[in-house]
Amino acid sequence: MTTKAIRFHSNTLSAVLHKPDHQQQPSPAIIFVHGFIGSKVGEHRMFVKAANYFSNKGFVCFRFDFSGCGESEGDYKDVTVSKQIDELKSAIHYVSQMIEVDPNNIIIIGHSLGGALTALTAYQFPLIKDIILWSPVANPYTDITSITGKEAEHTAQIQGYSDYKGFLLSKSFFNDLKNHQPLKTIQSFPGSVFVVHGTSDEDIPCQHAESYIQALPETEHQKFGYSFINEADHTFSNTKWENELFNKSFDWLQTVR
Repeated sequence: MTTKAIRFHSNTLSAVLHKPDHQQQPSPAIIFVHGFIGSKVGEHRMFVKAANYFSNKGFVCFRFDFSGCGESEGDYKDVTVSKQIDELKSAIHYVSQMIEVDPNNIIIIGHSLGGALTALTAYQFPLIKDIILWSPVANPYTDITSITGKEAEHTAQIQGYSDYKGFLLSKSFFNDLKNHQPLKTIQSFPGSVFVVHGTSDEDIPCQHAESYIQALPETEHQKFGYSFINEADHTFSNTKWENELFNKSFDWLQTVR
């Protein structure tokens, strides 16, 4: 496996590409989408380890920072979900044009708010065949304000911004959350969907796994599924849970390809 640092989206966003060793032809690709105030590294380096795991299985892996996050330019005070959707679209376009990638074989794996962003974006790209959602946000406004607390939104509405763990959240950020319904947009996604959630997630209700699958229309041409990891928390912060997460996700991809 080899890695390469990348700048894209007019050179403002930071990414890392993981390529399988001895790659001789275009390969399926996975784009990893981080969540709220996250980064392409992830808690306990989850996205680094995930990209290494999947690249060793033959996938080209692309993990990136949204603006205002990680090593990308910008400030979180300018972040909205609408802006992140545009940046995810840019990542999809970028990856689909890489010579290392089979453009008709792209998967997106989104965690937490990144799961909601995946559901809000993937249906617009026929080249995306499969999506996997890890601990996904299903109701952006309700789920995120339950994490930040209503007082954070109240402060932002009055003062323009509120501070959450060193990140400035704007009035626009909170207002924009109300405009997005991933459980609705995922109904238009024609590919396979797999959701993995920890049963002890204290940030995002594990029932969201079932909510996503129940939102999808019944069809003979699509495969849907969900799985729980017993006692796992929101970020699967235990090596056992993490390995189970990666293995379940890989096994799912094996069944739908």
